[in-house]
Amino acid sequence: MRMAIRQQLINQVPDVQGRVYEPQAAGAGTKKPYLVLRQGVDTEDTPWTGFRRIIEVWPYVNRTTFQKVDDLAVKVVAALDKQLLTDTSTGEVFTCQYLGTIGQDYVDDEWGAITRGLRFAVLALQPVAVPETTANDPWLEALAAWTGTILGAAWTVYRNFWPPGYRRPAVMWRLTGVEVRERARAMFEVRKRIIGHILGSTPNEQIAGALTVVQELGCAIKLPLDVVNKRYLTVSSLAVDYRADALTAGQISVTLSRLTNRPAEEAPLIMAVHNTGLIK
Repeated sequence: MRMAIRQQLINQVPDVQGRVYEPQAAGAGTKKPYLVLRQGVDTEDTPWTGFRRIIEVWPYVNRTTFQKVDDLAVKVVAALDKQLLTDTSTGEVFTCQYLGTIGQDYVDDEWGAITRGLRFAVLALQPVAVPETTANDPWLEALAAWTGTILGAAWTVYRNFWPPGYRRPAVMWRLTGVEVRERARAMFEVRKRIIGHILGSTPNEQIAGALTVVQELGCAIKLPLDVVNKRYLTVSSLAVDYRADALTAGQISVTLSRLTNRPAEEAPLIMAVHNTGLIK
């Protein structure tokens, strides 16, 4: 991963002329401008985003004006933020997300340089690749299939978690809760709460995708679960929050429900009746 990020910076930030170093490789005599790449620790984020790895990039320029640091920082962010990167040595595919700067501007008197730290996160890192042997919830599959039809082939629809190398634009649906309500002696209602994450390639595409899904869900009222056997899911409690983080929180929440007949209780058959009394 570190090598893939370094190569991306070399390719996309020509100002540094390939001078992208690890912390121990740079020094007071290093020609400027250059970039220092630091890798932080991995922390568990959420079950659906996996692990988060922090990456820091420090652009160093001669001790002149911080405008030069600003210019270099803009190019670094453009090179990494939301870009799909591939590590050619491992085949690992991942995306960086820009989180902002680290503290304030810094003057290094010993090195005669000025700099500012830029913080990035790499999400959807899975510690161990375990083959999945259990099928996804059929209701979740039905919603995912419906979403793919509504948004079209340009969008990728994921289930339950963001995989390594997730692509944009994309939707991820995850199941958050199940409730069973009594309706009558012969039937009950199953309700499932599902969260939707809408991740666009641009902010406008992200909002437009969320709006399309919400509008179509509101119009659909029911979603097909099993068309052949005429089984459908009812849509209710639909809500959207465009300000929510698309990767970690999800902007859409919806409840799907369906009435289910209760299995008839089988009583033991009467094999025989014996009577010793007298009925008058």
